[in-house]
Amino acid sequence: MHCPLSGNAFTLKDIIIQDMPHDAVQFLESFFAELRKAGGKPLPPHGAALGSFFILVSSLKWNTTISIPLLQGLTALEANPEADLSGARTGAAGALLRRIDRRYFRLCRVQEELGRLDFKKAPPGVSAEDYIFSRIDFSRYREIEEQRFEMLFPEALTDFDEVFLNKTFGFGRMEIRSVIERSYTKTGGLYKMQRENPLILSIMRTLESSLENTPLFSPDEIQGELNCLLKHYGSGAIQGTELLYTSLVHNLDNVQITHSDGMTTKLFISPQGDLCGTFRPANKPWTTILIELFSFRP
Repeated sequence: MHCPLSGNAFTLKDIIIQDMPHDAVQFLESFFAELRKAGGKPLPPHGAALGSFFILVSSLKWNTTISIPLLQGLTALEANPEADLSGARTGAAGALLRRIDRRYFRLCRVQEELGRLDFKKAPPGVSAEDYIFSRIDFSRYREIEEQRFEMLFPEALTDFDEVFLNKTFGFGRMEIRSVIERSYTKTGGLYKMQRENPLILSIMRTLESSLENTPLFSPDEIQGELNCLLKHYGSGAIQGTELLYTSLVHNLDNVQITHSDGMTTKLFISPQGDLCGTFRPANKPWTTILIELFSFRP
């Protein structure tokens, strides 16, 4: 396998490499040596060095013995930076696109609820916070369409960190998952709540509309997948693997995602170096930080 670390631009779909452990380890050692030379600075987006790494990841897409969904998602978006979800909720970019799609879905819910508010109709003496709460339609959680339920559960639980969940509900992700599983049964194309109570209503409300999301993906997640990659090729630890994260984040600059309703989200790197996304729920622009790189710089 020959994966150059410098040279002209490449097209992933035009290049096929063989799964050759010795050559792969040799390449990875050279690749992470290149990252160390960069001194913690991100590699050039869409350049040959990152491109060679994506080619290696792409060669494993049919291998079911290794689980690297985020690296495969980032590779798919490098090959196709204009992802289209208008016909399906998943695709080659899989888990990563679903995370972005859930953020868009939540913004749509928030925008929808904001559009229904008319503070002129609030009863005298009622605070703005209480009026907003009174306008929430909790009945929507009694029966949830299969597609919407399965978009929210169980994957959406990973969009919130344990600290937030414990602070909000008093227990963590696994306990919340158990509460949801006990509270709903599937009947036909619907998930029906068995017994309504404030806890399950609050949990489902959070999954559907809270904007207290974790970063789109974390250094620990990428490091875990890199460890799987190295283990797959029989390689020991390689120095500098933590330096890849910033380069992968910056490589998402100018990626566009078309959602199932036809609205487009654009990812970009801010002047501060953070990954941001401009979403358009109800065609109204919302720009949010998806990864605040300052918190993760080595």
